[in-house]
Amino acid sequence: MKKNWSNLSNSYKNSKIKVKLFITITLIMIVTLAFVLAGLQWSFALYDEQIYIKSSQVLIMSSNSIEEQLERVEEEVSFNIAMDPQIQRNLTELQGDVTGYDLYRIKREIVDELASYVGSEKYIQSIYLFDSDGREYLAGSSSEPMNEAKKYIYLQDASKLEGKNYWVIKDGSNRFLNSGRQIRSYENLNFENIGKLLIRVDLDKIVSDLPKINGEIAGNIVMSNGKDIFYSEKAIDDFKKFNFSAEEDEGYKIENIDGERYFVNHIKTSYEGWTYWSFIPFEPMFAKITAAKYLFIFLLMLMFVILISLGFNFSKRITNPIEDLVSACKHIQKGNFKIVDSLNPSLVYKDEVGILYRNFKTMVEQIEDLIEENYSKQLLIKETEFKALQAQINPHFLYNTLESINWQAKANQQQQISNMVEALGYLFRHSINFKEDIITVDRELEIVENYVTIQQYRFEERLIFHLDIPSEVMQCSIPKFTLQPLIENAIQHALEPAIESCVIKITAYQKKDRLFLRVEDNGPGIDPLLLEKLREGKIQTAGNGIGMKNIDERIKLSFGEKYGLRIENLSETGTAITIVLPFKRGV
Repeated sequence: MKKNWSNLSNSYKNSKIKVKLFITITLIMIVTLAFVLAGLQWSFALYDEQIYIKSSQVLIMSSNSIEEQLERVEEEVSFNIAMDPQIQRNLTELQGDVTGYDLYRIKREIVDELASYVGSEKYIQSIYLFDSDGREYLAGSSSEPMNEAKKYIYLQDASKLEGKNYWVIKDGSNRFLNSGRQIRSYENLNFENIGKLLIRVDLDKIVSDLPKINGEIAGNIVMSNGKDIFYSEKAIDDFKKFNFSAEEDEGYKIENIDGERYFVNHIKTSYEGWTYWSFIPFEPMFAKITAAKYLFIFLLMLMFVILISLGFNFSKRITNPIEDLVSACKHIQKGNFKIVDSLNPSLVYKDEVGILYRNFKTMVEQIEDLIEENYSKQLLIKETEFKALQAQINPHFLYNTLESINWQAKANQQQQISNMVEALGYLFRHSINFKEDIITVDRELEIVENYVTIQQYRFEERLIFHLDIPSEVMQCSIPKFTLQPLIENAIQHALEPAIESCVIKITAYQKKDRLFLRVEDNGPGIDPLLLEKLREGKIQTAGNGIGMKNIDERIKLSFGEKYGLRIENLSETGTAITIVLPFKRGV
C-alpha cells in the first residue's frame, strides 16, 4: 500500500503542470462538493427535526384537546348523569314492581333527562342507560337499540369498577368512543347497583374541530392502545401493516407504507395510556423541499462540471504557452533558432506567463542576433588576420629595398631623398606592426613627425607645423595612428586647396582625469551641414586613409563611450578636432 502511494505521488510530481492543475482543481471541487452535500444533508436533518418538533407540538395540542373533551364527558356528563337526582329516583323506583303507566312515565322522565344532557353537549352522539333489569333507555341521534352482543361488550367491566368511569375501545377504525359507568344508589349511602350508563362520544367531530396549524401538518390522527388501533381519522386500510408498538413515549421516523412515504410522529399520554399518531404524507409535504434539494444537487453538479471545465481551460491557458516554450527550448538546444518565428505573443495574455512568453522570444532573437554578429566578427577577424599575415610576407625585402634606396641617395648626396626614405621606413614599420594597438603619446608624435617630414619636402614653406605638448602627457596611452590621420585630413582639406601657407598645430592639456589633444588648422573650415553629418557618422572623410569615424570608434572601444572625437569650426577660420582620452600613463 505504501509503495503504491509512493508510485502515485511520484507520478503526480512528474506529471505535466496541466495535469497537476486539473487533478488539484478536481480534488478541491470534490472535497468542496462533499462538504456542501454533507452540510445540505445535515441541514435537511435539522429541518426534519424542526418538522418533528412542530408536528409534535400539534400532536400534543390535538391529544390535549381530545382528552380535554373526553375528560369533560367523563367528569361532567357521565358523573352528573350518575348523580342526577331525577335519574337516581327513577332508577330506584324501577327496583320495585313497576308496570303500566308508571313504567311509561318513568321511562319518559329518564329519556327526557338524558335528552337534556345530549342537547347541551356537541360531541355526544347518544346516551344509553340500562336499569337493573336490563331495560334500555336511549337519547340522542341514534334510534336503534343496542343488541345484546354489543351490550355485553360495552358493559362487561361496569360491575368490576364499582361506579368508576371507563372507556370501551374496540380494535379497528371506530368513529365512536364509549364511556361506561355503573350507577349506584346514593340514597341512605347504601351504594346499591341501580343501573349502567353508556355514553357514545363522536371522536370524528372532536378531531375535525381541532385547530389545523400550517395546513394539514397534523396529518392523519390515529389512536392506539398498545399495538391495537381503536380510532383513525381516515381509512385505516393503508396502515394495517404498520407496527404500532412504540418503544419510546414519543419520537418520529420516515416510513414507507404500501409504496408511499410518511412522516410518522407519535406521543404517549398519561391519560388512559393511549398513544397518538400522526401520519403526514411525505411527498405532498416535502415535495417543494425535495425538488429544491435535488435541484440544488443538480446545480452543484452542473457547477462542478462548469468549474472543472473552466479550471481545465484556465490551466491550458497557463500551460500551453509554457509547453510552447519547452518545445522551443528543445529546438534551440539543437541550434534551430528559427523556431521562435512560430511563437505568436498576440495569442497569449499580458499576465506573468505572457510576459515570460514575450521576453523569451525577445531573448532568443537577441541571442540569435548576437550569435550572427559574433560569427560575422569572427569571420572579419579571420579575414583581417589573413590580410595581416599577407602584409607581413617578407617585410625584410621591403625594408632592404628602402635601405638600398637610402644608401643610394646618400651616395649621391641626396639628403632630402634619404630623409624621406627614412621617414617612410619608420611609418611602414609601425603601420604593419599589429602587436601594439595602444602606444604612448610620445611614440604617436614620432609617427606624426615622420609623416610631416615627408609632407614638408612636398609642400616646403607652405606647411607650417607646431607642437605644444607638455612633458607630463608624453607617457599617456593613445590608440596608434590617432593623430597622423587627422594631420593627413588637415593637409588634404586645408593645405592642398589653398595657395597661401597652412598652419597645423597640435596642443595638449589635462583636465581632471582626462587628456585633451587638439589638432587645429587655419583652412576654410567645414560646411555646417557636412559638419553635422560628420558628427553623426553618416559620411566618411574623403581619401584612402583612416577616417575620423574609425578613430572615434577605436577610442570608444579602447576606453569607453564617454571618450572620442569632437569636431568644430573655429570662430574666425579653420577647423579644430579635439581628442578626449583618459589621463592614463603607461601602456
